[in-house]
Amino acid sequence: MSLTSDDFEEFVSSDPDDDETVPLGQALSELGLDVEVDSVEAVRDIRERL
Repeated sequence: MSLTSDDFEEFVSSDPDDDETVPLGQALSELGLDVEVDSVEAVRDIRERL
């Protein structure tokens, strides 16, 4: 099986719902989450549960 550019047409066309005035980096940062986890404390908690 081989892929041609026609196979990717669906994925490269622009989405009318996208706001293309917002830079990609800013749009991605708005989607990101800051998660702070104390990994040592998390491991200790798991060991205590076992």
